[in-house]
Amino acid sequence: MARGLKKRAGMHPVACVTGWIGSTTLATVAFWSVFGACVDTPLPRDEPQARVIAAWDPLQCGEPHRVVIELEDEAGIPLASSAPCALGALTLDAPRFGLYRGQIYAWTLDGTVRSIAPLELAVDAPVLRWYVPTPR
Repeated sequence: MARGLKKRAGMHPVACVTGWIGSTTLATVAFWSVFGACVDTPLPRDEPQARVIAAWDPLQCGEPHRVVIELEDEAGIPLASSAPCALGALTLDAPRFGLYRGQIYAWTLDGTVRSIAPLELAVDAPVLRWYVPTPR
């Protein structure tokens, strides 16, 4: 193996191969040190155990506003979502089965909150369709 390599003046063939491997390794480490941060992504959230589809009658909405549902499970973990009232439904991803308590209300762009009503929901199936009163 050493016979096939060209000899440089004053350099041993093993030192040539070692230098080549060392410089390649150093270049690889430098590359991943600089660009490794771009590859690092946060871990995805766990899939929810249940998906709740909250629905209401969009014909009873009246003037344009958003419907907001804010729930909290027994451990105090919040769960919230909002959608335009005219849409007639919104989806909540429940991280676990159990009892959720909270409120539903109508929210307008000027910040007015109205039609606040308490809610209680028992999530006991992977997909749950839930009919709620239409907040106006």
